[in-house]
Amino acid sequence: MPAQRKPPATVSEIPERLRRPSVQDRIVDLVVEMDLDPGDPLPPEPELMRTLGVSRNSVREALKGLQALGIVDVRHGYGTYVGSGALRSLEPGLLFHSRLGVRRDNPRALLDIVEVRALLESGLVRRAARELERADLDRLHEELDALAADGDAGRAGHDRRFHELLYEPLGNVLALQLIALFWDVYRQLEADMAKPRTDHAHVVRQHRQVLEALEARDPDAAAASLAEHFADVTARIDQWAAAR
Repeated sequence: MPAQRKPPATVSEIPERLRRPSVQDRIVDLVVEMDLDPGDPLPPEPELMRTLGVSRNSVREALKGLQALGIVDVRHGYGTYVGSGALRSLEPGLLFHSRLGVRRDNPRALLDIVEVRALLESGLVRRAARELERADLDRLHEELDALAADGDAGRAGHDRRFHELLYEPLGNVLALQLIALFWDVYRQLEADMAKPRTDHAHVVRQHRQVLEALEARDPDAAAASLAEHFADVTARIDQWAAAR
């Protein structure tokens, strides 16, 4: 009896390393090989077509996909440029799923965002306590004074800027982008919920404790103060969930 031939493997069964790279993948490889920086122009479409051996439509569809990911920036009438690769492309999907959770009274959608931010910042604030210089601490003092002076109405902007100033001097761009991503999604979700607000004076006091720990060069105290801040946010989410 003749041996049965194995049917051809489907695309999902082909090992990743053996799959033919897509036009998007090849454009990314080309950008890397050309050592281009964010803001540098890509070769024009005709050159990409010749280099990759594909049609104009294939190049344009690939560029559209890469633009959605923030890898390229298509400026109509000017050309295509290397994008910043920022994590903003993750925001619509994260916001969508989180909004669904909030609409279904699922506090986990919010708690996950707060937990990720707390994990990121707990390590960074320890570094900040060791590495921030006097000028960095002075900028934090100015932002904290503005937070206290502008009251509840200006809280969100000053609160965000205070956290940015905590970590910008550390030079971890990826961490800053992640924190900004989760911050923006969380703030947009607040429009869909009636979350209890913390007293403004309490918010100022929490941030002042963090700054005092930084000035004392005490990483443990800084992390503990920040943990208290996030525990307060989590408690308010729990109150919202209980009320719903």
